[in-house]
Amino acid sequence: MEYAVAAFFIVPLIVANWLATKLILRDELISRDQRIAQILLVWLVPVIGAVVVFAVHRRPEEPSRKYREAPDPGDDFGFSGRGTRSAHHADGDE
Repeated sequence: MEYAVAAFFIVPLIVANWLATKLILRDELISRDQRIAQILLVWLVPVIGAVVVFAVHRRPEEPSRKYREAPDPGDDFGFSGRGTRSAHHADGDE
């Protein structure tokens, strides 16, 4: 039973570290020293190191080629307390 529990945690950890190492070795833009440092991070701090490598080496998203739509502010003036106070001061009410 203990072996099954250990395998349940260790095997995914080894696979994640192996994938992170493979990702580091395929990156052509980092220097040799950076490569060594990142591999040491992955294997010496297993979970956090792999997560950091996956986050840093993720592929950028493709541009959508569309403009962003401006969010509809709605009737924000009527719901803010500032709008009603400004209206009272303008009328001369206190």
